[in-house]
Amino acid sequence: MSYESQDIEQEILSTLFRFLARFPSKAEKLTAQTSLTADLTLDSVSMMELLVEIEDHFDVGMPLNAMANVHTVQDLADQIKSLLENRS
Repeated sequence: MSYESQDIEQEILSTLFRFLARFPSKAEKLTAQTSLTADLTLDSVSMMELLVEIEDHFDVGMPLNAMANVHTVQDLADQIKSLLENRS
């Protein structure tokens, strides 16, 4: 992974942590391994609100079928990073 790629990943994670901070968490601290459903108990409505925020912030279109493999904050960051890289 290049230095630039690491910077992008850190920016994505930082942004996600800001977006997710408003949701009650069972985990003591949000990390890349925090589960979106088990730790943050995001329901489908909350997940859709989050996706709209992500799409607006990063100017990407998140395919709903891609969300089937998203379980953690890191998984979500990886999806966003992939969309950003494919956009270029």
